[in-house]
Amino acid sequence: MRLLIFTLSGSPELCDLKSICFMPNINCKKILTTILLSASFISMNAQSVTDSAWTAPDMPVWSFIHPNENVISQADQLAPVLKKLLAVQMKKKGVVRIVHIGDSHLQADMMSSIVRNGIQEFFGNAGRGMVFPYQLAKSNAPGDIVSSSNITWQYNRLAHPEISIVNGLSGFGIHTTQKDATVTLRLKDVNGESQYFNKMQFFLGDDSSSYTLEVNDKNSPITLVTKPGHDNPSLVYQSDSLLSQFTLTRNTPGEYSFYGVSLERRNTPGVVYNTIGVNGAQYEQFTNTPLFWKQLPALNADLFIVSLGTNEAQIQNLNEDSLLAKLNYFLQQIKAAAPNAVVLITTPAGSYYKGVKPNAVLARVTNALIRFAQDNHLPYWDLYHVSSGYSGAVAWKKYGLMSHDLVHYSAKGYQLQGQLFFNALAKTYNDYRSKQPKTITP
Repeated sequence: MRLLIFTLSGSPELCDLKSICFMPNINCKKILTTILLSASFISMNAQSVTDSAWTAPDMPVWSFIHPNENVISQADQLAPVLKKLLAVQMKKKGVVRIVHIGDSHLQADMMSSIVRNGIQEFFGNAGRGMVFPYQLAKSNAPGDIVSSSNITWQYNRLAHPEISIVNGLSGFGIHTTQKDATVTLRLKDVNGESQYFNKMQFFLGDDSSSYTLEVNDKNSPITLVTKPGHDNPSLVYQSDSLLSQFTLTRNTPGEYSFYGVSLERRNTPGVVYNTIGVNGAQYEQFTNTPLFWKQLPALNADLFIVSLGTNEAQIQNLNEDSLLAKLNYFLQQIKAAAPNAVVLITTPAGSYYKGVKPNAVLARVTNALIRFAQDNHLPYWDLYHVSSGYSGAVAWKKYGLMSHDLVHYSAKGYQLQGQLFFNALAKTYNDYRSKQPKTITP
């Protein structure tokens, strides 16, 4: 072992550990003690990084919640994702990409933000992921997204196939032919901490057009040009500075179509957690949106979390075989877009039908989802039964955890669902980690 020692003259000298003890005016015992303590500290620090468990917050106690059932079933199918997460934790390198697809329970991001923030706090924040200027489509937005424009846009979401406006990767689409139209989007601070990104992937129309990009680290705008056939994504911009907002203006006459943007932190290890929630969405409406599937591969997902089913349950004469066929087609399209990704299915919580009584069809939807997951060897999280199913709907209402329409939930209700899913994921990861060899080093 060789060390760099500064002698009395102030000059550095590279010495063998053995020779240090014979140098004049050197306290060998003190140096060796310091070396041993430093080595011990380094070892303990490395051990704490590699051996620390993913600790989820303590769950509040609710009489209708069954914590012992709050698990990911068939969790062995998550092994490829868990292996990548373990590598991120141990080596502080790499990125795991998650895409969470859902309906209105997801669009507001109250449930998924709990999960995203918890995952990124432990494994690292590699980016906010997929976002959309919901305000420009006259729809509700996650609390951390603010958007504006200098015009009024035409808009649609995939829950309305009767409207002939194209939707893309976000499940939404905004369009205009007005000249010099702008899209401005800003990420708000979360829990007192600034959100930032330095890589943007824009999903726009498939044509050759010029755009001007203004970001908060440049005094002069940047000109970017799209090319036909390159809409997956259409534009990519990387910055050397940390950004929190942008404005994108189309310069070329013609139709300006905006389907979303993925915001990432390049060269940052951790997790990118994309949320794609669409009010009123069903499995079939996603499968019938061609541009969604064309653009989806650009997210390079390692894990898809699919949280749909509430809107299917509004069909009181639901045919389960028909639903299973739609689920199968949906899975086929995901596998075509991302052959190596894992798909995790979640079931919806109990709710009411037309505000009168608990919706009994949700039990049939849940059974179909579980049967589908089991037949296709997919991991699944059964929120319906964890929260007491049919009778649980009464409890969600009783404790003020539902909104006035008795289909959606209050902020407190969505936070509880997020905590439950977060805890189930943490249990699964810790169980996997505990079974791995202890010889892995960071």
